[in-house]
This record gives sequence, C-alpha cells and structure tokens, in this order.
Amino acid sequence: MKIKFLIRDLKIEGVQVVTIRLAKLLQSQGHNIEIITLHNDKELDNLSDLNIFCLDAPKNKTKTKELLPYFKEWYLQHNTFDYLIAPHSECIKIISKFNDSRLIPFIHNSDEHSYNQRGFFKKFKYRKKLQNRLKNKHVLCVSDSINKFIKKCGGKNILSINVLYNPFDIQEISIKSKSYKFNLPKKDYLLFIGRLEKQKRVDRLLRAFSLIKDKSITLIILGEGSLSKTLEQLAQELGIKNRVIFKKFETNPYPIIKSAKGLLLTSDHEGLPTVIIEALILNVPAISTNCPSGPSEILTGNLSQYLIDSYDENVIAQHIDQVLSMTSHPHLSEGYRKFHQDHIYQSFLEIVSQWKNSDH
Repeated sequence: MKIKFLIRDLKIEGVQVVTIRLAKLLQSQGHNIEIITLHNDKELDNLSDLNIFCLDAPKNKTKTKELLPYFKEWYLQHNTFDYLIAPHSECIKIISKFNDSRLIPFIHNSDEHSYNQRGFFKKFKYRKKLQNRLKNKHVLCVSDSINKFIKKCGGKNILSINVLYNPFDIQEISIKSKSYKFNLPKKDYLLFIGRLEKQKRVDRLLRAFSLIKDKSITLIILGEGSLSKTLEQLAQELGIKNRVIFKKFETNPYPIIKSAKGLLLTSDHEGLPTVIIEALILNVPAISTNCPSGPSEILTGNLSQYLIDSYDENVIAQHIDQVLSMTSHPHLSEGYRKFHQDHIYQSFLEIVSQWKNSDH
C-alpha cells in the first residue's frame, strides 16, 4: 500500500515520535511510505531510511486557512496514494476540507477534560465543529477512551471509528537503553518526560515532589515548552531547586528512563502516554494521575496500584512515597505486551480491510 503521513514537523514530541515509529513499522512490512510535514523544524534523527517531503509553510502560519494552500497544491499533484493519515489537530483540520475518505484523522489527544468543564452552549458548539471535521471520514483513535468520547460527540456521519494503539519495538528500546550519552545523577532520581505546557501540569508535579518524605531523591524534568522559565521559578519558590534538574529533550531518553526509580505523570489529560509504556518496558514503575485518557488503559490489573485517583498534591506525594517504599515491582510486563508492534501491525491490517470493504 501507498501510505502518507501528514504531520506538523519533525520536532522531538510525542505525536511525531510515535508517527515515525508507525511509519517505519509499515515500511518494514513492505509498504510504500512518505512523511509530509507542514513546517521544516527537524530535531528527530535516524530518518534517512524514510521518504520525507516538507510543504515549507512558514512557521508563523498556523491557521487552517493559511496552511490549506500549501497542502492543496501538494494534494492535487500527488493524489495516487491509498491512505493519508493525519495525527496532529492542525493537520486534521486541513484534511477536513476535502471530501476524500482516504484522508484519515488519527486523534492522539483527549478533549474530554476541557469538554466536561464547558457549559451547554459551548459543548454544543464543540460537537458541531468536531462533527464537521470528521464528516465522511474513517477515524483512528490512539486509545479506547478517546474512541468512546469521539463516538459520543462525533455525530452520525463518521464512516468508521477504530482504536490503533502506538506500536513499540521492545527489543530496540531495550538495546537503546544500554547506550550512554547522558550524565546521570549519582543519587536516586524520579523522572518526568514531556512538553512543558499547561496540559502536563508539571506545576502540580513540582508541588507534590516538594511534599514527599525522601528529601535526598532528585527529580529530572526532561522536556521543553513555553512554561520552562515559570516552572524553574516555581522550583525555586518551593525550595527544591537544588533537587530538580531541568534538561532538554533527548533523542534517546531510554538510558535515563532505565535508571529512574519511577516515572511521574500528573497531567490533566493525555492521549496514550508513550512514556508510561516505555518505562514499563524498561522495568520502571510509572506513577500517573488517572486522567482522561490512556493511563487507565495501560495501568490495568495489578498495575492499577500506580494510578492516582486524585489531582491533589498531598495525595500524589503519598502515592510517590508508597511506590518508593516498594522493594520490587513484579508485574510491570503486564502493562506493555498488548502494545508490541507485531500486534499493532495486525490491528492496522484488519482496520484497513474494514475501510476497503466499506468504501466499495
């Protein structure tokens, strides 16, 4: 099959990383793959084996009507693909302007948290926009929670909705975790990886960390974003600046994950948090707020003890204390088996077969 992916750019961010991983998986199975980017930002490495084309939209052009001409020109000249998958919200808005069922929105983030906080009219307005965006499209969702939310709000004109989890090459992650590029602290440390933006609530994490009993442990914040300076200031105000290390994104974060005492996530909402699965693969406990959506689909059964059913910093701190006091974590492999890339590839083939049958 000829499959294209339309993404915003090639920055080291969650959606880009998992999209490249899916693209490489499909290419390894003999499919003809191309990555189309809106902007020319490039931070990811190991892309030489992929066919990449940039539409070269200026970075200051972010609105759909500004970006649309760049994609339309490409689309009219390169229309011989089987499917084009768009995982970023701005890319989903662009493909919504074309009545073509081969253009596939792939929803990676849950709006459920913000939706539930809106009044009646704002909820109605949101649903109308979403329904227009997904009309006459086959939709992919990265988690079952997002799938249920889209079914609830997306209207009756969606052609199909399916869950496709992010694929993980467990062997590759294990091998990469053994390389050494990072000057790790000699002391024990906890770890956060992600964008430093409001959704991730790193402010909540810092406050909870300031309350834990073990004052000798360090917290590494691995990420970049608009709140970097604000969060560094907060760490100083909380009196924990000497115990918090802020680092930029790493193309290979696995050695850092592998040596952590725990991975922490205190988000308001997620899609399917990749870092939780990567931590479990590397035998590191992942402690997360039970936010919509994703964490509760990974941390199931015995692993549900790592979920925090509260956004209160005191409760989060107590949970971190509890996990740090555990001498072993025997059930972590239960959390990542279903995300093995072989399972995900089979799921993809089944979904494509369904698309083909419904379009004929």
